[in-house]
Amino acid sequence: MRKALAFLNGLPPATKLITFLYLLFSIATFVLQKREIKDGIDRDAMGRVEIDPGRFFILRPGTVISYPWSLATGALVETNLLFAVFGVLALCTVGCFLERQWGTRGYAQFMLVVSIVPALTAILLLVAAYAVIQRAELLYATQLCGLAAVVSGYTVGLKQLVPDYSIKLFRGSVSFRVNDLPGVYTLVAPIMFSLLGNVGSVLLVNIGFFEAFIYLRFYKRSGTLRGDRSQAFAFTTFFPEFIRPFVGRLSNAIYGVAVKFKLVTPDEGYQQAAGLEEGLSTEPVVETDADRRRALATKALDIRLESIASPQPADPSSSKPDEA
Repeated sequence: MRKALAFLNGLPPATKLITFLYLLFSIATFVLQKREIKDGIDRDAMGRVEIDPGRFFILRPGTVISYPWSLATGALVETNLLFAVFGVLALCTVGCFLERQWGTRGYAQFMLVVSIVPALTAILLLVAAYAVIQRAELLYATQLCGLAAVVSGYTVGLKQLVPDYSIKLFRGSVSFRVNDLPGVYTLVAPIMFSLLGNVGSVLLVNIGFFEAFIYLRFYKRSGTLRGDRSQAFAFTTFFPEFIRPFVGRLSNAIYGVAVKFKLVTPDEGYQQAAGLEEGLSTEPVVETDADRRRALATKALDIRLESIASPQPADPSSSKPDEA
């Protein structure tokens, strides 16, 4: 118990606050839903939402106008106990690591992007689908809650920082590189959520992956630079070798349109800004800077894991007999 409290006290501020709010809203929603009125009336999707006490915190496309704050609370609500435990572990481990690498402000901005923006995108897609097929369940039965999009963002952030780090499970019998983590998660998680009938989380997993990459690749500040244009973090590196040529052509075409409409800066401008930041005017330094950040992140992760694995020395004062 003492070790657990010491671990929680050692969490950086944003991680500590987000974890607390996640537990608070999840528990509050669970308690409220236990008080749901069972009147025996056969209701449609909209009617079932109207008697759901958890509607105040759970994000649904059909109720977001009535409860606009659910855009912020949706990601902080988990209605499945197993997923809630996994969410707390993800926040306290991966979230803690990312905050220590990016700083509290940078991590908080990232969390806003990977929680609210995917939810807004999913709402737009569901409203568009409703306009075509006219099924009210899309608006009122689809819940956009939990950390599905956030965990997708975590996998992208880890790939950016420590792509060559190896994760070993079951005493080393199963291992894979962090570089493969986004692909594994975006493949396995949608299948799992589909089997559970959770359409909202399927959307959030995939949207969260794309929007986390876009933010980290083009917009997140690192000093005076925005984004990470290194080849090791190119969009094609998220995919198997045999489809990379096709993915590369498609992503380059989309990138060209984004540059044309000035949604992102061209690579030439980024290279020049990177050179100026390093005191250079001609030699590109994007790869060198990115490699340095990855090396520092890998070293920090090694130190963190060693500190967790090493037993804490006992407090000598606790073993002394009481003095008369």
